[in-house]
Amino acid sequence: MFGLLRRLSALDADAASAVRVIGFYDALVEQSADVHTILRHTAVLAECPVGLRSADGQVCERMEPGGAVRSARPLAGSRRYRLPSGDEVWLERNGAEHPLDDLVLERFALAATIALGRGQQDLGALDQPTLLRLVISDAAPDAARRRALERLGIRPAAAVHVVAMAGEKEQLDEVSSCLLGNHRTRVGRVEVVLAAAAPPPAMGIPVGCRVGVAPPRPAAELPEAWRQACTALRFALPSRHPAPPYPPHEPAVVRFDDLGAFGPLADALTAHQISQIPDVIALDKLTEQAGEELIRTLEAVVATDSLRRAAALLHMHHNSVAHRVARAEQVLGYSISDLYARPRLSLALALRRIRESAVLF
Repeated sequence: MFGLLRRLSALDADAASAVRVIGFYDALVEQSADVHTILRHTAVLAECPVGLRSADGQVCERMEPGGAVRSARPLAGSRRYRLPSGDEVWLERNGAEHPLDDLVLERFALAATIALGRGQQDLGALDQPTLLRLVISDAAPDAARRRALERLGIRPAAAVHVVAMAGEKEQLDEVSSCLLGNHRTRVGRVEVVLAAAAPPPAMGIPVGCRVGVAPPRPAAELPEAWRQACTALRFALPSRHPAPPYPPHEPAVVRFDDLGAFGPLADALTAHQISQIPDVIALDKLTEQAGEELIRTLEAVVATDSLRRAAALLHMHHNSVAHRVARAEQVLGYSISDLYARPRLSLALALRRIRESAVLF
């Protein structure tokens, strides 16, 4: 049905077109589409911004045909439709009205009201892990997230620390106990913990685990905090040391606030794009020739200001480190002592770490 009905402007004001519009919204209802999905499909169909305000005011969203969500207030002159329930929808069309605008508004309002009612009914049957996945989802309506927070006993304004973890369940149980988190569940291959306090700086991480930490945020902003925690997790390396202090070139715990300009890279580049970067290709070649230990050596080199300090971190003789670096320079195509060489290598290593972490999500 969605493939048959793409643009309202292509339809005539006849009975057949009206039936197609009705079928379009019936299909959304039958598929139990949520409010966000109904808004998105309506904006594409009508080829103009559309909006919805629930009777209680808890849901107030406006969406453009391209998917962008902007201010929830309708513009002056918008075509509005209000149901007896008090729920209201609108179309913000510039120029002439389309012949089927009234029908679209009516069916849009009915589908949205059904979705709002379904969300209120379904929420009461959700268990704690599902409620937790709901409050960190940026696709869920704000009102549904607020109701889920109430069910979890979390005030929307309360400061919450979101932690993303990866590793074996038994080991993650140990990490979670250190976080004093009351709420925890799994999202794919990653576990999320909501903690009332920041993770302690000297928190122990079992071997094989890694952790990403978002800065504290109000509970109402958990989707953004979850995204930041996952981004931080992508820069963390599986711990090889069961207790702190951890070597700076092997961060088992990464805090989003510490990433600076590196943070946006994880969101901006795909694994395929990273694999096409010459410096990353060179690191892959090094890995094939000498294994991950050479990569760990280079991580230590860029984390320090001299080969001797890197050797101390690695518990190696500095001549051994120098030999490894010389071997790496032959493949990298530049000397570590060159101007900007260390930042260049650090960036390439970070990009490779981001790419390798893609398997978690």
